[in-house]
Amino acid sequence: MFFSSINAQERNEEQPTSIINMVARYLSEENAVEMRFFPDKKSILYSGIKNGFVVERAEISEAIKLEEDLKYVRIAEVFPYNEAQWSAAISKGNQETNHNLNLAKDFFDNIEKQTGGKFNFDEGIKEMKEQKSKEDFEYLIFVMNAIKDKDVAEAIGLSYTDKSVQKEKNYLYRIKLSKEPTSTYKVVGLPFNIETAANKKQEERKIYTVTGDKELSFLWEENDMVSGALVERKNNKTRNYEPLNETPVYTLGETSNRNGYKDENLTNYQWYEYRFYGYNPFGEKILFGSAKAMPKDLTPPKKPLLIKAKHEKFDEVLVEWNVTDPVDNDLKGFIVARGETNYGNFQILHQNLLSKSTRSFTDKTFSGIKSNYYVIQAIDTSGNISSSTPAFVTITDSIPPVKPKFISGKIDSLGIVTLSIELNKEIDLMGYRLYKSNSDEHEFSLISEGFSENDSIKKQVQIIFKDTVTLNSLTPYIYYKIIALDYNFNQSESSEILKVKRPDKIPPTTPVFKNIVVKQNEVELHFALSESEDVVEQYIYRKLKIEAPWELLNKLDNKSTSYIDKKLKQGTVYFYSLRAKDDSNLLSEYAKPVYGKPFDNGVRPPIKNLVIKKDDKDISLSWEYEFLNDNTYFVIYKADKKGNLIQYKNTTKLLFKEPIGREMNGYAVKVFTKDGGQSKISDTVIIR
Repeated sequence: MFFSSINAQERNEEQPTSIINMVARYLSEENAVEMRFFPDKKSILYSGIKNGFVVERAEISEAIKLEEDLKYVRIAEVFPYNEAQWSAAISKGNQETNHNLNLAKDFFDNIEKQTGGKFNFDEGIKEMKEQKSKEDFEYLIFVMNAIKDKDVAEAIGLSYTDKSVQKEKNYLYRIKLSKEPTSTYKVVGLPFNIETAANKKQEERKIYTVTGDKELSFLWEENDMVSGALVERKNNKTRNYEPLNETPVYTLGETSNRNGYKDENLTNYQWYEYRFYGYNPFGEKILFGSAKAMPKDLTPPKKPLLIKAKHEKFDEVLVEWNVTDPVDNDLKGFIVARGETNYGNFQILHQNLLSKSTRSFTDKTFSGIKSNYYVIQAIDTSGNISSSTPAFVTITDSIPPVKPKFISGKIDSLGIVTLSIELNKEIDLMGYRLYKSNSDEHEFSLISEGFSENDSIKKQVQIIFKDTVTLNSLTPYIYYKIIALDYNFNQSESSEILKVKRPDKIPPTTPVFKNIVVKQNEVELHFALSESEDVVEQYIYRKLKIEAPWELLNKLDNKSTSYIDKKLKQGTVYFYSLRAKDDSNLLSEYAKPVYGKPFDNGVRPPIKNLVIKKDDKDISLSWEYEFLNDNTYFVIYKADKKGNLIQYKNTTKLLFKEPIGREMNGYAVKVFTKDGGQSKISDTVIIR
C-alpha cells in the first residue's frame, strides 16, 4: 500500500501540474543505475535544460512504513553540455549519432528564441494554432531522439548514471528542477523504484496476426519499456532478413498501448517470417517478437442471382439461379440452403457440393406448415462464400392440422361448462370449432368458433371454451367435440368425443323383478336392471326375514338379466331385492322384494358299489353311501322263489350278513330317510 501511495501522486486541483517522468535500470556488471528523465511539458523541459535537473535518491527498508519517513538525498545536478563538450561529442560520433546530436543541438540553441510578430486579428488564431503544432512536433522529435540515442540524452542533460549504489538494495529516485520555473505549473517528479539486482531477460511479446488477402497485419501490446517498431521480413530466396521500414512505428494514442504493422502486396498462400525490434529508453535496439504467417485468398466469388423459387408440384419446390459472366476461375460449386426466416439459421439441403455448372435444384423436404426461405451460396476453391438474397416461397397448403385433443371438461353448480383444449403445434393454426350434442349417437351442432387473426402479431389461439347447459335434465351427460382449422381453412379430423357429466341430483331408476323360479336347492331370479345412463353398479340383496335389513348378496353386471342363488337350505324362505348406483354415488330405491322357498322332492341318492360275498357259513353285503346320517337307514331286498324282490330286513349300517340258506337268492338295497324320502333300488347281486 505504501509504494502505491508513492507512485500515485495526487494532483493539485487548484494549480496545473507538470510531471517529470523517469525510467531507470540496474547495470549489474557496472553496479550502477542508469536513468532517463523528461518532463511532460515543453516549458518545464526548457527550464530544466537551461537551469539543470536535480537527482535525489532514497533508500527503502522494512522500517519505512509511510511516505513521510523517506529521506531523499541529493546525489547529483545534471546540466546539458557546454559548447566544448558539444563539439567533442559531435566530432567523435558516427554518422547517425552525429545527425541526432546536431538535431538536439539545434533544439537546444533555439530554446530561448521567441516566435512572434504582428498579431493580425483575422489570421491570428490560425497562426497561433500553426505555431503550436510546429512546437509540439519539434518537442516530439526531440524526445524521440533522446530516447533513441544515449549520447543525445546525456548531451541534452536528460540522463544520469548513479555509480554509488550498493548491490541488493531497494532505491527510490526522483528528479526535480534546480530552479523553480516562472510558469504556473507545479512541478512533480514521479518517484521510480528500482532494486539493484540482476535484470530479467527481455521477454518476447505476443504478436497477434490478422490474415488478409495479399496482406498481413500484426498487433501487439507495448506493456514494457520497449517502444516503436522496426520490422524485418525474411527473403524466401536468400533466407536473409530485410528491413521493411527505416523509421520506427510508434503508437501515438494516449489511452492505448497497442501498436501494429501491416505488410501489403504479398503473394497468397506463401509463408512469411518476421522479426520485430524496438528501442528501450536507453537507446538500445531490442528484439521484442517474431511471427510467421501466410496471406490467403479472402475474396468471395460473385453472388449468385436467385431467379426462381416456386412451389410447382405438390411435393416439390423448384429453385433456379444464375451467375453473371465471366464466371470466376476459382469457383468450386454451389450450396442450396433453406430456413424459416430470411435472416439466418439456414440448413443445407444436400450432402455434396453442387457442381459449378449446376443452375437449379428441386427441394422435396420443404415444410408445409412453416415458412420456407431459400438462399444460394457460391463457394470458391479457398472456401470463400458469397450468398444470394433470400427468397420466400409460398406453399400451396392442403395439409390439415392434426386431430385435436381435449384436456378436461367440467360443469359447475350453475350449469357453466368449461372446456380446455391441448394447443396444436402447427404454426399456421387459426383456431377451433366447438360442437355439442345431448347424445354421442345424435348429430352434433356447431356452438362456437375461436379463431386468431392472420395479421395478428401474437396470434393467440383460444384454447378455453365456455358453454351453458340446464341441470334439470334426464340425460346426465353433455357431449362435445372439436375440429382444428389452419389459415387455409384446412380442417382436421374431429377430436374424440368428450363426455361431460352434469351435476347429478337425480338417482338412477329402480330395477324390477320379472320372474322367480324356485328349485330344490336354489332360486333362479329374472329381472330388468336400471337403464339410467350414468349407472355404474347394480346390486342384489337377500334376507331371511321380511323385517330384517338387506344384506348384499352380489354385484351384477349392467347387462345381466338373471341370477341363480345356489346351495340354499330346503324349506327356508329367502327374500330378494335389487338396487342401482350412478357415477355420482346416488342409489336408487330398493326393488319390490320377491321371495322363494326351496322344496324337498323326496328323492334320495342311491347307494354305490354294492358287493356280495360268501364264506363257509355266511353271506355278506357291503356298499357305500356318502350322505349317511342319523336320519338315514337301508332296506335289504331278497328275491323269492319266483325271483321277485321282497323287503327283507332293515339296517343303519353299510353292511348286512346272514347264514347261508338252502337256496341261493338275489339281494338289493334301497335308501330311506325318516322324513319319507327314498332312493331308487339298487341293482340285484347274487352268488353263483
